[in-house]
Amino acid sequence: MIVRLGEDMQDDNRPTEESATERKTGIRKQALLASFMTGVLLALATFLLWSNALQNRDTMLLSAARIMSSGIAQQVKQIVDNNLHVLETFADNWQDGPPAEERDYLSLATPLQARFPALQAVNWVTPNYIIMYVAPIKGNVPAMGADLKRHPLAGPVLDIALDQRRTQITPTLELLQGGRGFAVYAPVLSPDGQIIGVINGVIRIRTMLTSVIDDDGIMGYSVRVREGDTVLFDLQGEGDDPELEQTATVDIAGRQWHIDVTADPTLANQAMFSPETVLFIGAAITIIMTMIVFVLANRQPRSSGRIIHHMRAPDDISDLSLAITRLDGHLKSMTPETADFFDLREEDYGFIRFYNLAPEFQSDGTASRRAQEKMLLALSRGDEELRREWVVRSAEGVHVVCDLSMRPSVNHDDCVDITLHHNPAANASVNRLRYLATHDPMTGLPNRALFDDRLNQAVAHAKRYEKLLAVLVVDIDNFRAINDRFGSDIGDETLRTVSGRLRATVREKDSCARFSGDMFAVIATDLSEAEGAALVAERIVESMSQPIQAGGNDEIRLHVSVGVALYPNDARAPSQLLANADAAMYRAQKSAESSYCFFVETMNSVMHARLSMETQLRRAVDEKRFVLEFQPRYRTSDRTLTGFEALLRWIDESGKRRLPPDFIAVADRTGLLTPLGRWIIETACKQIAQWRDEGYIPVPVALNVSSRQFIQADLLKSIVELTKAYEIDPAMIEIEVSEEIAMRDPERALGQFYRFAEAGIGLTLDHFAAANTSLRYLKRFPVQRIKLSKALFNIALDEQPENSILQPAIRLCKSLNRKVVAVGVETEDQLAVLQSADCDELQGFLLSPPVDAIETTALLSHQNPAEKSPPRS
Repeated sequence: MIVRLGEDMQDDNRPTEESATERKTGIRKQALLASFMTGVLLALATFLLWSNALQNRDTMLLSAARIMSSGIAQQVKQIVDNNLHVLETFADNWQDGPPAEERDYLSLATPLQARFPALQAVNWVTPNYIIMYVAPIKGNVPAMGADLKRHPLAGPVLDIALDQRRTQITPTLELLQGGRGFAVYAPVLSPDGQIIGVINGVIRIRTMLTSVIDDDGIMGYSVRVREGDTVLFDLQGEGDDPELEQTATVDIAGRQWHIDVTADPTLANQAMFSPETVLFIGAAITIIMTMIVFVLANRQPRSSGRIIHHMRAPDDISDLSLAITRLDGHLKSMTPETADFFDLREEDYGFIRFYNLAPEFQSDGTASRRAQEKMLLALSRGDEELRREWVVRSAEGVHVVCDLSMRPSVNHDDCVDITLHHNPAANASVNRLRYLATHDPMTGLPNRALFDDRLNQAVAHAKRYEKLLAVLVVDIDNFRAINDRFGSDIGDETLRTVSGRLRATVREKDSCARFSGDMFAVIATDLSEAEGAALVAERIVESMSQPIQAGGNDEIRLHVSVGVALYPNDARAPSQLLANADAAMYRAQKSAESSYCFFVETMNSVMHARLSMETQLRRAVDEKRFVLEFQPRYRTSDRTLTGFEALLRWIDESGKRRLPPDFIAVADRTGLLTPLGRWIIETACKQIAQWRDEGYIPVPVALNVSSRQFIQADLLKSIVELTKAYEIDPAMIEIEVSEEIAMRDPERALGQFYRFAEAGIGLTLDHFAAANTSLRYLKRFPVQRIKLSKALFNIALDEQPENSILQPAIRLCKSLNRKVVAVGVETEDQLAVLQSADCDELQGFLLSPPVDAIETTALLSHQNPAEKSPPRS
């Protein structure tokens, strides 16, 4: 009954409430209709005024962008022309002849760079395309001696510059120091129009253009300078609307550069009635008038209750939810799961912005900070929700791709709510690209970029916890021989085996990486003492010494050289630590006692000494501070002189005579061997011509060549040209190629041998039996002489005659119609063994040491007087 009475009371009250509701609803509908019509009319008027203001604004902004692009184009052309004119003026300084010494060149080039910071380098290039001097020297030493003829970009442009005798520039390219630039080639002409050299300037585009673009006059404009689709300079301003972009084209030394300028939208705010102002005033009037009409039409008071909003729950429990401030994106709050994901505490929120939780650049290439500012600006202009792909970085440093949703906060008007939904498909793609960018594709080891990042982290950790850290650089000695003998497939498989052994050797917390073809590196962390690093090096050497099956019954046995540097003992900076380990590795390569070596401070002086030698050697080549000595070669039967071997000597700045082992490797590595080799050939030809003019019948002069000289066409060309110039028979010049060089690539060597033979040049195979010469190739090589390795007749002295391999080796060579020469004969015992083995010719200190050019005439005069020809008149 009580329940029923309650229901009756409710039924009795329902008509009264419904009638009151109906009365309120009838009045409210009228008020709503009136206010709606008022709002529509005012909104339409506002829209028309806004459209007109927007059109006027766009017209003004396009005009401003057009004027700005034209002005910047003129400035860009002027600054480029100024830099080209500077290089051409600098080239005019050398009209009377090339710089005599490096310091003469640097005395003018160094101040030039100080005045023009855009000049990355100012180099002197010889007429035969060799870079002779560089300025500055620091950072550009590898460029010394480079042959620009072989460069795919520089070579053709340099050809045009020399043919047309005017300045040319290359297409834009990536500079070794980072950034984009282009190379300028300004020919240096003598007063009679002859080419003396070329000034090669390398101009960094960003440094050059910043001086005319990055200033207060264009603040707010977005400016992009490009050549075709290649962006050379990019200055991001407030303008990002492609419809407000204007382009001007400028001719830069025959190349078209385009200057894209996007207008600064803030210029529109300078007008009294900008579209935003019209829209704001119109919206305000519309709202106010609509409210007034509504209030007048509905005079009944209307109670308003406070509506409490709650933050929308995530769609998925794995989603990340957080709130940031509208003004600058500082963290305001986040769910516990989100805080754990980023490893953040509440006291950190005031110091961290949302973009700090992301990588510097998003997956679409936009900067995280700028993307955040754009999204906050869009919400402040009235957008209710924004969605886009967003990459965040977890506490472990893993990049995670999410679908971002950003909307105004339901709790605080000055905040924005953000939801990050995990996107597995996008993550797989990003992680794959990240893996390819940070790992070596063949071995799967980290590459140099990832290794450097891990080394920085390891050094920071070691510094914080005062730990010992070791960096080890591992190089496979003579790996090229494996590729030459077994092929590149076996070589690649060998590298994969090496990487697997390296992984298995080091500890799990250590890092290993592959730097280049046969060079690896290891970071050994948390060491208690230096002996721990030595233990790691010993394990690496032992692991690599195990044989590797190469297919069939062949085995590959590797020998590695390991360099070790310790933090903080040897260096504190990561880059210096790696450089010291690299220097220690080179020392280990030269040491016959151990396969690994620790860095010592004295190596710095060794490196400085090496650079000093390169500088002195360049000066010596320019100043021709070399001499040739001639060691005679005699026939065994009657001691008749059959030829000379030319031996190079360098007279250094202290007056000391330096032998080839001291400097020839440096000359070969720096490209100095090409001009030096031509000087040797010319000196030998001149000496042969002098013997002829003095009435002697000349004998051949043998020249030793390096592996790089042997495969270059310049060597054959120089011999042909110089023998023709001095009117001597090309057979008077003999080329000696070591067996090891010939067997690196025997098919290629065979082709080179035949080219020399067709030109009539004598050929000798040197150091026979020191390497593994194939009998098949020995028969095919068109050589006239074979020089025996000294090891053959040194062994013969200690063996019984019937066990000696000297006589079979000589008989083999003679059966192929080759003359056999023994070099390094220093004792009577050696002479007796060689005579009994029927060796054709002899050479060594026992018979005659090397002599200078003057003393050679005395040796020639001892020949049969009948062989002396009358001197030329």
